[in-house]
Amino acid sequence: MFRLLFLFVLLCHYSIGQVTKDALLWEIKSKDGKTTSYLYGTMHVMDAELFYFPKKLEKLLLKTDVLCMEISSIIEPDISPDELFLTNETLADYFSSAQMDSIYRWAEKSLLMSKVQFDTNFGKAKPFLLVQFLLQSSLPENTKSYEKEFENIATKNKKSQLGLESVTEQLNLFSGLSKKEQTEMVMSSLRDEAKAKSSFQEMQKIYLTQNLDDLFSFMKKESDSPINSSRAFLEDRNQKWIPQMEKMIEAKSTFFAVGAAHLAGPEGVIELLIKKGYSLTPIKL
Repeated sequence: MFRLLFLFVLLCHYSIGQVTKDALLWEIKSKDGKTTSYLYGTMHVMDAELFYFPKKLEKLLLKTDVLCMEISSIIEPDISPDELFLTNETLADYFSSAQMDSIYRWAEKSLLMSKVQFDTNFGKAKPFLLVQFLLQSSLPENTKSYEKEFENIATKNKKSQLGLESVTEQLNLFSGLSKKEQTEMVMSSLRDEAKAKSSFQEMQKIYLTQNLDDLFSFMKKESDSPINSSRAFLEDRNQKWIPQMEKMIEAKSTFFAVGAAHLAGPEGVIELLIKKGYSLTPIKL
């Protein structure tokens, strides 16, 4: 639904942020050098016409024992209705009358729903559910997903599939925002739908250059949404993932596939694994 990594001795020569991150795919060696894993930075949704999935990705995935993504299954995520809807409140408890009027106008235009129909279907929806529909309207008509491609390959070849977190943990990231932040998350998406479309196109262009640092900078500065100003959505998650990734790297050959923005930055997965003493080598596609 919603919607890496160099030898320990190199730390003597490279400070945090000095590793050039100009590849989406990275080879990771276990500390004893006996096991090779890979990490790929994905774009969760992409224009089907621009979608780039070289044969090398499938070959490397098939060489490994385990596919590990942010969550274990994108195709059939385990989501309870209780996680999508408010229990003792309604959207009107989050938004002012003027803001609700803006939401109703958007729903009539984009969802072809009257005010009554919207209230019936989404009156008790959590704000992030509206954001998902708003984001959907900024996407191309035909899209593809790296996670779905990887999952289909793994399923077809009967490979083990793991997740670094659960769907519930991902959804709780939004619930953890204050009411004001959740309101702004929706309203910032509503304010300029045209900008959302152009931003998506620009993000795709940067992604295809494989320059992770440029992608990280773009995502951090492009939007005024609270998501981009909160550590919870990137840095904190990276920190939580590292102990799990270490265990997997040392146990079995693993193919990690997570959002590309998680790879870059001073607290990105690449730098965090380097600090743990792992040898990482970029693989240009």
